[in-house]
Amino acid sequence: MWPNPIDYFSGLIERETGIVYSESNIFQLKMRLEEFCRVEKISSVDQLAKLFQEKSIQPEQGQRLFDMATNNETLFFRDPKYFTSIEQFLKNDVLKTDPREIRIWSAASSTGQEALSVAMTLDQLSKKMPMPSFSILATDICDKALIKCKSGLYTDFEIKRGLSEDKREQYFRKEGDLWKAKPEIFSKIHYNYNNLIRSSVYDTFHIILCRNVLIYQKVEMRKAVVDTLFLQLDVSGALLLGAGETLVGIRDDAKTEQIDGVSFYKKSKLTSKRTA
Repeated sequence: MWPNPIDYFSGLIERETGIVYSESNIFQLKMRLEEFCRVEKISSVDQLAKLFQEKSIQPEQGQRLFDMATNNETLFFRDPKYFTSIEQFLKNDVLKTDPREIRIWSAASSTGQEALSVAMTLDQLSKKMPMPSFSILATDICDKALIKCKSGLYTDFEIKRGLSEDKREQYFRKEGDLWKAKPEIFSKIHYNYNNLIRSSVYDTFHIILCRNVLIYQKVEMRKAVVDTLFLQLDVSGALLLGAGETLVGIRDDAKTEQIDGVSFYKKSKLTSKRTA
């Protein structure tokens, strides 16, 4: 009898990559496996496990699975409600302060899909209403991921994950077998190396996205990272974490604004005065 497929892949990924899926984030592995099966046209996670156990999986498929299982796994418009909520937050909170420029930080940018998704969201918003220019800083600790970001190039497999055909045609162009982000949207993003534990980012931002990073860290490290991120928040700004993450027990003085189920963590008035 085969083991439970989620347990099987959890053990396999830990042996191959060192990444541990605990009870608190095992749901992420399940979601990633289901997404992988959908894109690869494999009938179920059970069938995928069987292919691995019988050693009949294609090597390139196996590599893609391990890539998806790491912290650098991402996709365009991951958790779509985040991007519709960002649009609402900008309209309701940030734009009312009349900023000269909207500044966004993708603090764990992985291979760049999050930053590009934010850029597309803001570009779409600018076509609906008057708004200032915007810029996005995308940082990561992984040099390989940053090289990928800076190329602006994505495979058919990557493009199909979360990106509609309309947005693909509007914001990307085909270059050989790959898709490249068009200059008018790609130029809005600046990519840099940054270690969140010893951050070298000193600007302030209206939105900081740090999704699915804290979940892999110990409490002491989570507090250090969050303290750093709050220092970089504009007075009207907000921090966004992953769906399975929270500031409970980490930053008790944060104000929380809920938009469509997404938590926007803001500085309290007292915090703003201390960090002004």
